[in-house]
Amino acid sequence: MKLVLSLLVLAVSLSMAGVTADVEGTSGTNWVPSDAETILWEQPQTGGAQGSQYFTDMYPDYDAGVADDFMFPTSTDCNRIKWWGGYWNSAEPFPIVAPVEIYLYLDDGTGGSPTLPQHSSAIQSWMIAVGEYDEVADLDNFLCTYDFPSVVTFDPNVTYWVEVRKAYAFDPYGQYGFVVADPGFLAPCVQGFDGLGVDWWTPQTAGAAFVLIYDDAALEASTWGDIKTIF
Repeated sequence: MKLVLSLLVLAVSLSMAGVTADVEGTSGTNWVPSDAETILWEQPQTGGAQGSQYFTDMYPDYDAGVADDFMFPTSTDCNRIKWWGGYWNSAEPFPIVAPVEIYLYLDDGTGGSPTLPQHSSAIQSWMIAVGEYDEVADLDNFLCTYDFPSVVTFDPNVTYWVEVRKAYAFDPYGQYGFVVADPGFLAPCVQGFDGLGVDWWTPQTAGAAFVLIYDDAALEASTWGDIKTIF
């Protein structure tokens, strides 16, 4: 009975919070790209966060994710991703230090949604441990940076979707979301939220805030590390 009551209390809290943080957010960023960073795709933050989280204490009854699409006209190499995330409904100070999950999908053929089922149909995924990505406060939200273990090559004229979410318990840490970017450049971002009646993948009204980068310095550091390992 105690477990059932706890889940009911958490469900009420989630429904009250909704699927998007009840904050306006701030447009822009304090981040300035380095000389070594080539911006491949950029959708800066313009608003609040949209629930995108693996609830370790309530899965599978509650599960949430937000994904947004991108495309390149030519074959494109990428070795870094940045994204903006936001927190709310928490009893703990921000940011919440927790693992991150990134999923890469193909389009489902409609031009407006990734493939289903969520997560298991991803063509690539990265389960990122604490300490393997950077997170800094950026205006009202938080900017995260992750260097892919190896270069990711995107084929030309192919629509890809990227989903980013954090993995931690709702109680006591609250909720995490992929921040809004308005406008997005292709289709609106999409969301799924089990337990709150949001089917995977339901179109939203704007995009999600992320940047895809090729960083020459990151490649040089990786290559030098390989050389040192050889010798």
